[in-house]
Amino acid sequence: MKHCPQDTHPESWGELHQSIGNAHYFQGRGNSNARYFWHKAVNSYEMALQTLTATDFPELHLEVLQDLIRVQLDLQETAEATELQRQGTDLLRRLLNEPNRSDQSKKQLALKFAWIQQLTVDLAVQSGDLLQAIELAEEGKNTCLRWLLDGWSDESSSLSYSEMQQLLNPSTAIVYWHLSSYALHTFILKHNARSPIVPGETEFLTQARRLQDFENWVKNWNQQYTDYRDKAKDEQSHKNQAWRQLMPDKFEELKNILNISAIQEELKGITNLILIPHRDLHRLPLHAIFTDNFTITYLPSAQIGITLQSLKQTNLRAIAELPLLSVEYPDSEGFPILPHAEIESAAITQLFQNPTPKGISGEAATNTTLKAALKDSYSIFHFTGHSTYNFDNPKQSALALSGKEFLTLEEICNIENLRGYQLVSLSSCETAITSNQTITAEYVGLVSAFLYQGVTDVVSTLWTVTDDASSFLMIYFYWQIKKGKSPAVALNKATKWLRNLTFSQLERIYRVILPKLPSDEKPLRPFIRRKLNQISQMELSEKKQQPFQHPYYWAAFTITGK
Repeated sequence: MKHCPQDTHPESWGELHQSIGNAHYFQGRGNSNARYFWHKAVNSYEMALQTLTATDFPELHLEVLQDLIRVQLDLQETAEATELQRQGTDLLRRLLNEPNRSDQSKKQLALKFAWIQQLTVDLAVQSGDLLQAIELAEEGKNTCLRWLLDGWSDESSSLSYSEMQQLLNPSTAIVYWHLSSYALHTFILKHNARSPIVPGETEFLTQARRLQDFENWVKNWNQQYTDYRDKAKDEQSHKNQAWRQLMPDKFEELKNILNISAIQEELKGITNLILIPHRDLHRLPLHAIFTDNFTITYLPSAQIGITLQSLKQTNLRAIAELPLLSVEYPDSEGFPILPHAEIESAAITQLFQNPTPKGISGEAATNTTLKAALKDSYSIFHFTGHSTYNFDNPKQSALALSGKEFLTLEEICNIENLRGYQLVSLSSCETAITSNQTITAEYVGLVSAFLYQGVTDVVSTLWTVTDDASSFLMIYFYWQIKKGKSPAVALNKATKWLRNLTFSQLERIYRVILPKLPSDEKPLRPFIRRKLNQISQMELSEKKQQPFQHPYYWAAFTITGK
């Protein structure tokens, strides 16, 4: 008796038809006869499901459902997609309830199939229920953040739209993005508005194309950044790399993909903007594609914003009067020296002389020493050095300390007494934050750990920034803090100042610094003399140039918190 392939090799047979379905689906994208190819894709996916059954191959079954739902949404078969989403939810719940499955396995499974919950947001937008859509988006965000930071939990916490309104006032609005496997949606939350606003078209095909354009943009951005980081060996070759040279053009492309002009049309009268990104959007300088008339902060979720807001209301002392803990240029093995870091640390600690700041530098910056210092009664933590981002295991992302030592995200989450900190500044380069991988659930990095611990404002960078630009910006930032500005306003002013800084002004800064250094100081004194010599040989017209105007130098700096 002859056996059919689907009987003897059901898994391979099902995967073959899934691949055929994918080929039909992508052939239909951008094709004038798209529906013809998409219907063929539906037939192939349905054949795949006949052998990749929910009973025998549950995870493969869910993967095919994901592909089938995508094409049904493109065909505007919303009722069919909704039914498949319900089936997927039931199957995932059954898998998570298996008695022998470990918590770690449950977490991995839930994150892998986070698209099932994300789809509920798309379906709510399609039905016109924007209140439900934003509440579902927020619930999904907080659930994934909790899984990534705390481990598995089958509990879900939701924030109502009216509770989100606590973050708003007449001059403050939220731009909240949501990425699913199917569409990219933008919500605008405004003070006392009865419902979120979705700028532009809400039609599903438009948002699906927007997602496709965004995914292509991110893929290109990631590849260019990888080339920049891995292939260029010095500052001049870095400048010539496509990622850096084409950054302004890439920002314009992103601005169009995210429809920022339509968003800004809805923000008239708004001066303070809270950006709540999702997935890969967390890794991008979204503030740089808005106009300059906004003071912009970021939040991982509205729930975290509410928590931080309540903490900030209990901190009655002005931030300018708070004690500073500074970790200065640890001698981290395998990382380059940061010549300007010494200037930065000296200038900032000079600003915070009352009460006397604590500085930990060089080989003294060990894991044990830093953890002990962080538990003391400081309220500002400034780190000048290097950091790393671990894409495969975010909890191992870390601050680089003395020698081969690190302080990991996981360790930060377990340090007591961090709730007393009002400001953490990570004047470091998250050198691996941009990767060719994509984020399917939610982003967790070093910033998340400090916010999780109750730090109300965290300044950080998105990519490797030259240490001179970073140092000058951070010094100006803290100067504004000492003048009584909030961290968000201080960073906004510091960014604008850096962009407009000329070589002539830079020369004056170096001339102020040099006499204050010990006569035998090395390597900083020779370094500054070399810089002064370079500038002194410039023509007057050259000295008027602004060396840090390019967005590479300033767009990396973000502030997260409330």
